[in-house]
Amino acid sequence: MGRDMVTQESSLSFHLLGSLRVLHGEREVPLPAAKLRILLASMLLRANQTVSMNELAADLWDENPPRGAHTTLRSYVMRLRRALCPSSEERLEPIRTLPGGYLMTVDDSQLDLLRFRSTLTMAQRMAAHGDHRRESALLREALGLWRGPALSNVPSDALHRDFVPGLAERRYSALEQRIDLDLKRGAHREVVVELRDALRTCPWREHFWAQLMLALYRQGRQAEALDAFRQVSGRLRGELGIAAGSELRLLHQQILTNDPALNLPLRSTLTTPGDRHRNRLCRRAAVAAPRTC
Repeated sequence: MGRDMVTQESSLSFHLLGSLRVLHGEREVPLPAAKLRILLASMLLRANQTVSMNELAADLWDENPPRGAHTTLRSYVMRLRRALCPSSEERLEPIRTLPGGYLMTVDDSQLDLLRFRSTLTMAQRMAAHGDHRRESALLREALGLWRGPALSNVPSDALHRDFVPGLAERRYSALEQRIDLDLKRGAHREVVVELRDALRTCPWREHFWAQLMLALYRQGRQAEALDAFRQVSGRLRGELGIAAGSELRLLHQQILTNDPALNLPLRSTLTTPGDRHRNRLCRRAAVAAPRTC
């Protein structure tokens, strides 16, 4: 028991789904140097993979490394190792030097990103087996790992360009999936505030708007549901030059006619080629706008 307590208290854990944080047991490990945070984030995003010196240099200096970059990089790695393991405990050392690069070895219990991915995989398995209650619980668990925008205190244009949009996409896709399940079980009152919060961050996600419209309609708030359609239609037309997609247009028509089908569990809709083109435009707009996803 005493050995287990020592192991638990001395273990390192890493958190990327929000600001970058490192914990040694329950104690936070300070990393005030921006370059060390970038270096650690770069390796954690490629956890359990060899990361080349050139990849790390590109992340550290946004693909414009200075002369002698590899020498400087080695000194950063040394400083990072000292920050993570000041007592030089070899069994805690997560960074291995390999020919041409470095390897950060962590498992699901140590890195929130790995736990997020594995929990989503389990949710997909539950969906395939028709266990939607467990699927919803796992999605909620995965989403609970997020503390804010990923890497919010890591000032690397390269990492925010190459990794953060994909992480945000998986986060909000999981949220859409979980809210679909909530709506199917009649929890429309519970999701309205959450959807409005999500839309402040992700105003281009049409399915969030559709979910909000449906949740409002099922509460008897038809006028607000129709106003939500006007908001998203105006925004898409004015800022992206595109019309609302087929999902939103169909739902708008159903709300106008009080279609009884809206009182049934939310039905999946087919994605048309036009929808796929519009989604690409929305993703480009999201990359261009820091507060969108």
